[in-house]
Amino acid sequence: MKALPTSVILVATAIIQALGMYKWTGDSMVVSGQIFFPILFALMAFYLVFRNPETGSRFSNAHIVLLGLGVILLVATLAGTVASIFWLYPQVFIYYTAFLLLVIELGLRIAALPKKTPSEKPRKVSKREQRRNRGSNLVASVKSTDKNETK
Repeated sequence: MKALPTSVILVATAIIQALGMYKWTGDSMVVSGQIFFPILFALMAFYLVFRNPETGSRFSNAHIVLLGLGVILLVATLAGTVASIFWLYPQVFIYYTAFLLLVIELGLRIAALPKKTPSEKPRKVSKREQRRNRGSNLVASVKSTDKNETK
């Protein structure tokens, strides 16, 4: 739960940069993808955090480093927005850096998931055992010996 601000900061940075790039290019298809994918990855990270809250302590140093880098990118984006510094806003490299950090954040969340023990995994059944345990498709019927029943 402590590292959720990292995802929020990185998504905010990516969206601000994407909207700034849209002002220059005017390509709505590109900006929709640039907004959709960071939100999608952040939602996946949120889901993994809320699904497994006990895994929050794993990779804590990496999450702190990502938080620091995300804050630096957000401050650079806001400084570029307010002061109209072209080298900071809108820039493709800041957008893709924020997006890459968001992907790394999600990767760390996935890596922190608990692994299944061998006893929890289902045993793999070979094809030979499947054929042996399959049974038969033949139907057995009882033949009657009474001649009256057959008429």
